Parts: sequence; structure tokens; C-alpha cells
Amino acid sequence: MKPISIEVIFPSSKADQCGNLLSSVMAARTPDAMLEAIADANATTGLVGAWIQLVKARALIAGEAFDEAVGACADALRTLLAEPDKKHTDFLALVAGTLFDLAYCHFKIGDSKHAEKELIKAQKILDKLTKKDNARFAASLVAAIEASTEIFHSKLKLMNLLAHYQVATELYQDKLASGVDSAVASLVDSLKKQGDIHLQLCNFRDAVKYYTKALRYSKKINSSMGMSELRISLNLAKALLNIINRHAAGRQLLDSLLPLAVKLNAKAEIAEIRNLQNEAVKAIDVMAIIKNLFKNN
Repeated sequence: MKPISIEVIFPSSKADQCGNLLSSVMAARTPDAMLEAIADANATTGLVGAWIQLVKARALIAGEAFDEAVGACADALRTLLAEPDKKHTDFLALVAGTLFDLAYCHFKIGDSKHAEKELIKAQKILDKLTKKDNARFAASLVAAIEASTEIFHSKLKLMNLLAHYQVATELYQDKLASGVDSAVASLVDSLKKQGDIHLQLCNFRDAVKYYTKALRYSKKINSSMGMSELRISLNLAKALLNIINRHAAGRQLLDSLLPLAVKLNAKAEIAEIRNLQNEAVKAIDVMAIIKNLFKNN
């Protein structure tokens, strides 16, 4: 996926006001340089404020901080909520660009379901903009179409992979039923992989089912929780946090996993658990924000 040019989605109606800012951003060669270019910008509202948030998101994306970039994109959309003219070309360009970046972030963190929805909306907006200004937006529309194709192929690949693990799981379960105890480890791995795929596809209840089964079978070969069980349990918590009536169970599970992660000196998992506990990484309903953006149009 190739991002839409930051210059294309710059609010041209505000070029006189902050043309120097655009020049500084375009000249930036690194994520830190991009952040430094916007650090002293005064605009926190309006089109320019939203664009600055989007530049911040681009810098975070370049640094592979995708969860934080999602937050910056959501901030850009919230800033745009206050814009009075929601039919203006610059407004629509910023919305399309933000949605495209959100789709990229969600795709990179394995959330193809949200990525697909965001790209569909971005593509519709870019299609309208291209009819108004082909020279400015045609390349961006093509990029959105190509990205949609890439996500579709990725989703298809996941579905095929899921079918493979379903067959493998049945095979290992049959072996176990026949008394082949050595099949347990392979069964646990296969169940975990199914849970991982369902989590990526946002099938959270199915993910919970497979992670729970994986942990149950894991007890047959491991008397205590190790790194493998920690990772499965952490993904189980993520799935639970995305189910409204299981959210509390997800938080309780996170609380119980932190001491284990500390004991195992699992630094990456400790950081991930604390982020989730502090709600630093939130499941942002971007489409709800988009709905509010266009509810009167």
C-alpha cells in the first residue's frame, strides 16, 4: 500500500496561511524531522489542525508505531467534526487521506476488517473528488483501488490458511483420541493459529473459543504457565476486550497476566499489557466518527 501524498491532502485553501509548514514537512527526511517540523505549529483546530495530526500519524507510521498512529488519525477526524463546510474539497481530501492512513495502520496490525471498511469509504470520497479535480486526485484514487485489492488478497489468504489449520486441528484431535499423546503440542499450536486468524479477521468470539481450547490442551503438557501460554492468554484478553459483554473479563485477565509477564521477564509483553490496562491502545470506532462527520450531509 502506498500512502496518499501529504501534499495532495494539504488544505490548499490555507496555503497562504501555512505554506512554510508544508515546505518544512515536504523537506523532512525522517519521522523525527516530520514531528519537529510541526512541533511549533500553532494550529490545533480546523483544516490545518487536522492536517497536522495527519502529518503526526505519518511520522508514527514511518516509525512503525501503528497503534499510536491510529490515535493521531482519530484526533484528525475529531478535529474535522467542527468544520462547518463538510462539502469543501479540502475537507473531503483530509477525510479521505485520514481514512487511507487508518486502513494502512489496521492492515499492518492485522485488522483487515476495519481496513477494508475504511478503504471503501476513502475510495468513494476520492472517486467524487477525482470527478472535480482529476489532476489532483486521480493518482490517489488509483492508490486506494490498488490497496483494496491488496487487502482483499490478504483476507483471502487468511481464509485459505484458516481452512488449512481447521483440517490440521481435526487430524491432531483424531490422533489424540487414538492415544497419540505427542499430538498435543501440535494441536495447541494449530488451535492458537486459528485463534490468531480469527483475531485478525475481527471474529472475536471465535478467537476466544480457539484460544480457550488451546490453553485447555496446553495444561496437558505444561504444568505451569510459560511464554507460549502467556502469548495465547494475552491474545485471548485482546479478543475479550473487543466483545462488549466480555470487556470486564478481558481486563481481569490482563491484571492476572502482568505478574506472570514480570516473572518471565517478558519485556515486550509487559509493555503491551500495561498499554492495554492504561487504555493507551484503544479500540477506536472510526466509522462512528465518520458517520458523525456526514450525518447532516
